[in-house]
Amino acid sequence: MTEPSTHAASAAPIRILIADDHEVVRIGLAALLGGQPGLTVVAEAASGNDAVRLARQHRPDVVVMDIRMPNGSGIDACRTICAELADTPVIMLTSHADSDALFDAIDAGASGYVLKR
Repeated sequence: MTEPSTHAASAAPIRILIADDHEVVRIGLAALLGGQPGLTVVAEAASGNDAVRLARQHRPDVVVMDIRMPNGSGIDACRTICAELADTPVIMLTSHADSDALFDAIDAGASGYVLKR
C-alpha cells in the first residue's frame, strides 16, 4: 500500500503571466518567480495588448503587470483581463508611488500593487 501524496506535492503550480515593457524586468521577474517551487511563468508580454492576448491564450492563475506600458496601458489591460477572466488576480507593478495611477489600477480591478524598488 502506498502513502497518499501531500497536497503541496500534488498541487499544480501557480501559473503566472508577466507583463512589462522593459525586457530586463521581465527576464528578472521570470527568473525570480519561475525559480520558486510551486510557481511557473507561462508567458511574458511587452505591452498591454500582448498581455490581454496572452492572458486569453494561457489563462494564467495570476498576472503581474506594469502600470505604464505602450500599446495598451497596464491599466487598460487590467480592466480587460479582470472583465474577461474574473477569477484571475492582477498585481500591478510601478516604479513610482503615483496615487492617481494606483487608484486607477484598483478601479480597473487590480488586486494590489508592488513598487518595483
